[in-house]
Amino acid sequence: MDNDILFDSVEEKEATERVLATVRVKTLSQELDQLISEIIKLSSKIDSILEENNFNPRYLEKLGVLENLAPIYLDEDLKDIDFRVKEVIEDYIKRINTRVNLIKNNEILIDELKEKYAIDEEKIVEDINKAKLNIKDFLEQ
Repeated sequence: MDNDILFDSVEEKEATERVLATVRVKTLSQELDQLISEIIKLSSKIDSILEENNFNPRYLEKLGVLENLAPIYLDEDLKDIDFRVKEVIEDYIKRINTRVNLIKNNEILIDELKEKYAIDEEKIVEDINKAKLNIKDFLEQ
């Protein structure tokens, strides 16, 4: 479908694309914050379980360095613990790893959007005006 007919000019189309990309980046950033918060809660739960079972807490510390965020695994010294406790910990680890993968994918998508649409948050108001996305632009028609 040729969507060039939706815009009055190439400039308006590009500004609209930048505005939409900026909104998408902001949404993805909020999702990242939520995922990081969930990882911290889950790792804290694992550490609480470890303390209850007379092991040293360690997972919150492992995940505290978000720059090096990578999938985690059950530590060797925990492989022989009670199977019920082990199952709960492994479930939390799977949840954490799912969130780690989502974070990595979202970071890649954010980088691609910023590169493709040359997003400049300082020019967002200008782009909104060029894209005719102000309330007055919709009311005057």
